[in-house]
Amino acid sequence: MSDGHNFVITGASSDIGSALAQYLDQKTNSDLMLVSRTGPGPQLMRPHLRLCGIDLTKEADLLKLRDAANKRFVDSYAVVHCVGDFWLHKPLVQTDWSEITTMIGSHYLTLCGVAWAVLPQMVRIRGGRLVALSCNSVAYNYPDMAPFTSAKAAVDSFIKCVANEYSQFNVIANAIALPTIRTSKVLDLKENGDYDNFITPAEVAALLVDTILSAPSIMNGNTLKVFRHSHTFFNQGYFERNPRNRQIDPAVKPPGSDTNAGDG
Repeated sequence: MSDGHNFVITGASSDIGSALAQYLDQKTNSDLMLVSRTGPGPQLMRPHLRLCGIDLTKEADLLKLRDAANKRFVDSYAVVHCVGDFWLHKPLVQTDWSEITTMIGSHYLTLCGVAWAVLPQMVRIRGGRLVALSCNSVAYNYPDMAPFTSAKAAVDSFIKCVANEYSQFNVIANAIALPTIRTSKVLDLKENGDYDNFITPAEVAALLVDTILSAPSIMNGNTLKVFRHSHTFFNQGYFERNPRNRQIDPAVKPPGSDTNAGDG
């Protein structure tokens, strides 16, 4: 990666998005455009363009992103997509429909929308990078993770499609399949977690900059798996590592979930 590369970080207020923005701000001369649905993102040493209140599932907001990128960047730039809602492990039928649609929308639909917004400019300037965050769970298809894992599988597939369709324009699209990330939400959730071997957002940021974003153009359409060896992961069962906090029958819907609930 050249020292002065241009970046769009979507999900700039997330743990990984914030860590990436701080890494680039401190260690490079990169020009950053920070895009978030909520706040302005992390405090940085240098001024950067910030787009707040952007919902990447909405066409109008995607067009705002497109117009801002078109105006700011005349040379190739990289988009690092750090968007996606947090998932609490639970059976599918114990999950509200709104949460299911939000999970798929936040992880997959936002990525598709961002690519739709920036690819025309990348084609015009003959180059660009798109990096997405996937998850190692895609390889295992664990229970209690169906909406999340399937959304991440869609991320993997979409990245490959973009690479195949736009490599002729020197667009490089890759994903990174992450293990458990050491954040406050994860530490609160995983009571039996192997905390010492969780990956930190700062480590992900360094890996993104030093490896994924520095990869040659021939490395295109890949999902790079990242993990640190964990004794519990390789020697314990899934529910030993992720115990359910309450007794749940995964075949039983929660009260009020049926459309005719309360009619009998």
